[in-house]
Amino acid sequence: MLTLSTLYALIALAIFAGLIAFLIIAHAKFKWKFSVRVVAALGLGALFGTAVNLLFKDSLNSGTGATVLEWVNLIGTGFTYLLKFIIVPLIVVSIVNAIGKTTSSKEGAKKAGRIVAFLLITTAVVAVISIAVLSVFPFTQEGLNSLVDQNTTLAPPNSVAETLLNLIPTSFFGALAGDGILPVVFVAALIGFAFVALKKDETTRPSAEKFEKGWTVAYDFVLKIVDYIIELTPYGILAIIATRIAKGNWQMFAQLGMFIGASFAAMILVFGLHILALFFLGCGPKKYFSASGVTLLNAFTTRSSAATLPLTQNSLRRLGVDEATADLASTLGTCVGQHGCAGVYPTMVAILAGIAQGWNSYSLLFLVPLVIYVVIASIGTAGVGGGAFNVSLLVLTLVGLPIELAVIFMAVDFIVDMGRTALNVSDSILAGVVVHKWSARKQTKVKGARTGADKDLGGIENA
Repeated sequence: MLTLSTLYALIALAIFAGLIAFLIIAHAKFKWKFSVRVVAALGLGALFGTAVNLLFKDSLNSGTGATVLEWVNLIGTGFTYLLKFIIVPLIVVSIVNAIGKTTSSKEGAKKAGRIVAFLLITTAVVAVISIAVLSVFPFTQEGLNSLVDQNTTLAPPNSVAETLLNLIPTSFFGALAGDGILPVVFVAALIGFAFVALKKDETTRPSAEKFEKGWTVAYDFVLKIVDYIIELTPYGILAIIATRIAKGNWQMFAQLGMFIGASFAAMILVFGLHILALFFLGCGPKKYFSASGVTLLNAFTTRSSAATLPLTQNSLRRLGVDEATADLASTLGTCVGQHGCAGVYPTMVAILAGIAQGWNSYSLLFLVPLVIYVVIASIGTAGVGGGAFNVSLLVLTLVGLPIELAVIFMAVDFIVDMGRTALNVSDSILAGVVVHKWSARKQTKVKGARTGADKDLGGIENA
């Protein structure tokens, strides 16, 4: 027999299903952009959660309200599980693809190595800056728990040495099939470096070319699956926000606002350091913005480092960077060591996730491995909108924290992503200028040494 409470629950769930249908129609028929649908999901989830809270306030723990939230939460939890499912294949293809992009020519390999080294080292510096900036903001465990449910409390890492030792797997296939992510990174890096070695050896180059074709197909397939999962974000956000608001967690909006403020504070500081570094390299702010203003604006609006690639190359050439360095810096900058997507964002998300768990996120025991993991995860960042989310998933998994907080931050990701992408492009330009100056200076020294040697030889011959 259909009871009144069951009827109310069915009506509430029918309304929620209608909200999902609305988002589907908005995408399919009205062609709403992804960011617009995420914002709509945020608003609709808040409204639905408020209604559930008001109508079923006395039965949220058991009864009609609990039944409604159980089914609504099915969507949110299912979305989170899908994200966890794709982490391992995403790590493998991204890291191998990024390492494999190093050029085979000797001089090109040197320049590529310098660019990658500069991007990775500066990403570590950016992570440290982000830690310092975030520490100023008054995030608390209670406030962050308004964003996510902490059903289980995880133990913090034991030691830095033990964490680093966990990088090395005891079994090749076991590393890919197990729950640990560190061994997966190790295996992916080995495959990537072996691939590069095969490309450099003339006898094994045909095998490397065959591998590259197959790997490109695998990379495209995995990214397409990731795209499918990310497209479900509005529905996951709708369910998660509705569940949180229904339980009376109004504080979550203040936490999200503070996260946006902390992110932009760190990004503005890092961008200022970019300008300062370029100034000391002989590229003043006027020259920099004249050559790169349109490029940075395009990155800010498109939220895609890859889509801005041609403009980045042009900006570097206008700044006097040689063609080879400009092409390498702009290309590698879309997938390695991005200061915004792979430096600021995942560092902050991981620290906040640790605070939500009750960890001491500002202890060296937590921060040293975190910076290392941020650098590792920055190898293979996707140069498209959402790349930072993928890096955050990897960093959280490496640290041993749940990914739910990163999912919640997706609700405001489109705001932060504009600044992140502009910062990513800026660090590519900085890397290109630094390596160009470095290479030019080394060539000058070599030429000077050769000239001096020739004079000495001439003097000996005349004698």
